[in-house]
Amino acid sequence: MHSETLLALLSECLTELSLTPQDLGAVALGAGPGSFTGLRIGCATAKGLCYALSIPLVMVSSLRALAQPLCGQGSVLAAQDAFRGQVYVQLVPSQQPSAALAEIVRTHPQLLTDAAWRPDELGAMLRGVTDELWSCGGGIARYPELGLSVRSQRPEDNAPDPLVVAQLGLELLKRGQTAHLASALPTYVTVSAAEEQSASSSPVASESAAWTR
Repeated sequence: MHSETLLALLSECLTELSLTPQDLGAVALGAGPGSFTGLRIGCATAKGLCYALSIPLVMVSSLRALAQPLCGQGSVLAAQDAFRGQVYVQLVPSQQPSAALAEIVRTHPQLLTDAAWRPDELGAMLRGVTDELWSCGGGIARYPELGLSVRSQRPEDNAPDPLVVAQLGLELLKRGQTAHLASALPTYVTVSAAEEQSASSSPVASESAAWTR
């Protein structure tokens, strides 16, 4: 269980670098979207460290971190399986996207943020611009209806690189974009299956829509 090994792994990493927790200046958290349990464990651990050491927390989009290594190639679409027929997506356009892609972004600005989509809906929207997209993440192969192929060659590129999370976190820290420790939460985007089931049996089930795109 990650909850039992995470702090031990952190201690090992610091020891290898001849550092102590007191040497840390901030904590960068891969804030999701992703596995609900994993996000909660990661967030609780990160916040605990920040409280104990009186250092800031920066929240890094896991999809943005996934896309980052390919951003120099062109426009990047990072996609992870959200399960239950949805895919988590973030688009990082190049500085000179095609007119067609620019129009898609103009009419669907939520593509630039962490959001959950139906694969068929997203695939239909992106039809005609797929050739210019560098795609990465496990959601691409999981949903062929997206009409995309993974342009990244390494299997490990299906998950964010912790070093990239740290680098993006440092950029956020320099810009003063730190999280409020008391209220910081992972980026869930969708509700969990348990929450969905609970909401569907509640007279206020419609309120669950606020959690989704």
